[in-house]
Amino acid sequence: MSYRKKILLILLVSLLITISMHLNRSFTSLGSSLYYFSLVLSAILFAMLFLKEEVFNTWKKFVIIYVPVSILIIIFSPGGGGFIPFGYRDFFSYYLPISLFATSIFMTIKYTYKWSLPIIILLGHVAGAIIWYIIAVII
Repeated sequence: MSYRKKILLILLVSLLITISMHLNRSFTSLGSSLYYFSLVLSAILFAMLFLKEEVFNTWKKFVIIYVPVSILIIIFSPGGGGFIPFGYRDFFSYYLPISLFATSIFMTIKYTYKWSLPIIILLGHVAGAIIWYIIAVII
């Protein structure tokens, strides 16, 4: 199976999850994080259709580790209290998909400018934090 067919298959599954969860609209912390991850993955996979196979393979290796670790962080984070008024779990439910999106953008840029992967991950988290802050201020 070619990598474009793999992308289309994963994109279809991700879009189905996004649409079904959007129509359901009963979100828990884990449900909202699944919704945001599927939304972000849909956007990234659509962009991956137009990129080279080596970019997709590198991104796939990163996502296979990032998404399960992120979901475990969301599951085991406390629900409320601390310095965040609405809880760590909700914070991570919003922040981790945004940082995945930003890191994925920087990973595609990596192949243009030949940056190292730790710099890409750092830039992705910084950009994710900035984007999350901007969204929080607007809302």
